[in-house]
Amino acid sequence: MREVMMKAQALAEAIVETGMYQKMQELEQQVTADPEATAAIADFVEKRNAFEALLQNPETAKGEFAVAGQAYAAAQSRLDECELVVALRKAQQEYNDLMENVNRILRLVVTGETEEGGCSGNCASCSGCH
Repeated sequence: MREVMMKAQALAEAIVETGMYQKMQELEQQVTADPEATAAIADFVEKRNAFEALLQNPETAKGEFAVAGQAYAAAQSRLDECELVVALRKAQQEYNDLMENVNRILRLVVTGETEEGGCSGNCASCSGCH
């Protein structure tokens, strides 16, 4: 068990040392320090929460949905125009892709399957091939 934990720690350290991870961390710090980016994020979160609150209320008038929807869309557009936020999203997606690939490799080695819930070809492992 100790060997597995040590290898997991080594894998985590290797991931943290990748340029991809470093870039994502740097961009997160830049976004946090940038007034325009933080304002765009805060506005987006506020508009999204307001729109979602209206969705939860069965007595909300259609006009309120329209106004809130437009404000939400405008906040999304503002966020999409913020270069730092766009760069951070791209870096986060690249990191997520890396982690998905790591998980696929682990799943393949451990289960012999390339996808969750997929068939390994060994009928003894499930009841699907009778």
